[in-house]
Amino acid sequence: MTATQSKVDFAHEILRTRIVGSQYAAGQRLIIDNLVKDIGVSQAPIREALRRLEAEGLVEYGTNSGPSIVQLDKTHWFNLMEMKAVMEAYATRAAAPLLSSEEISALRETNGKLLGALDEFDFEAWTTLNRQFHEMIHNRCPNVLLIRELQRLSQWTDTVSSLVFARERGIIIQTLGLSAGRETIGFHTRIIDAIENGEADANLEEISREHTLVLVRRVQEKLSTRSAA
Repeated sequence: MTATQSKVDFAHEILRTRIVGSQYAAGQRLIIDNLVKDIGVSQAPIREALRRLEAEGLVEYGTNSGPSIVQLDKTHWFNLMEMKAVMEAYATRAAAPLLSSEEISALRETNGKLLGALDEFDFEAWTTLNRQFHEMIHNRCPNVLLIRELQRLSQWTDTVSSLVFARERGIIIQTLGLSAGRETIGFHTRIIDAIENGEADANLEEISREHTLVLVRRVQEKLSTRSAA
């Protein structure tokens, strides 16, 4: 615990890291007395940290029972991704008329860097660049409330992904591989072309939405194939 970090922040950070890192099982009861001994702070900051985690959707309190790890499944992630696809598509369409030629060039440059990261199998760089690509578009969306909710949804989707795909993540990345990465870059190119051509219409929205939904379908297919094997 750092000098500027409160005991609540300290406990919250430890517990959240453990939950997202799948150190606790879904539905596992969290015994406060055990957490006190384990983390080294009193009950009060532990309870407050758990309430924060409840607000984040990571911990739940059942009727007449203490806190436990929330039980999420892959369907929850699929549903979140569908919501994200719809919101991102609308935000892209709304932002398109406001993007300058310089910003469009920056989008092409970032997409080119994505191809380099893909060729080098640099997943960390890929993830960062992909997020930057979409943020450059979303930053020009005039609906700030929509973007705020989209950011929250994206963060929660990432958290749920970490929880429900803890064991399959490496397998999914490996099996989707280069083809999915190139498909993503192809969708980005279509989005950029549509923006550059002034096509801020239903077609652009459809391209953007399908960009995310294709990934969802690919993951569903891979998981279905593994289950049937």
